[in-house]
Amino acid sequence: MAFDWFQFLQLAQTLAMKGDEASKRTSISRAYYSVFHLAHARAVGNCGPTPPNTSKHAWCWEKYINSTDKTCAALGIVGNRLKRARQNADYDSPPIPRLNETCQRAIEDAQEFRADFEELDAKFPAP
Repeated sequence: MAFDWFQFLQLAQTLAMKGDEASKRTSISRAYYSVFHLAHARAVGNCGPTPPNTSKHAWCWEKYINSTDKTCAALGIVGNRLKRARQNADYDSPPIPRLNETCQRAIEDAQEFRADFEELDAKFPAP
């Protein structure tokens, strides 16, 4: 049975309630991955595999952002925003300004992404 990426969003919500920076940073990361894996699987299914020597993340969000469908394009923008937040949380050592707000925003974005993704026509993103 395939892993249910929704569990990452549930974990993100749990971690966000903790007071320490590590939990909040990890929450942001898990919120991102809860949507990335769904989006990437759909992009691969519709558009073919990620080209060699190409970032799966950049390729995936490009497919959504460049879609002719406005909902799909909006999902790409949200996904890319979550990706940037995740990169900051995972790789930047200086404190993240307004960490609590950033964490909450990541969870809200992931929740909205998932709801909109469920409504997106399965043919998008298209090749």
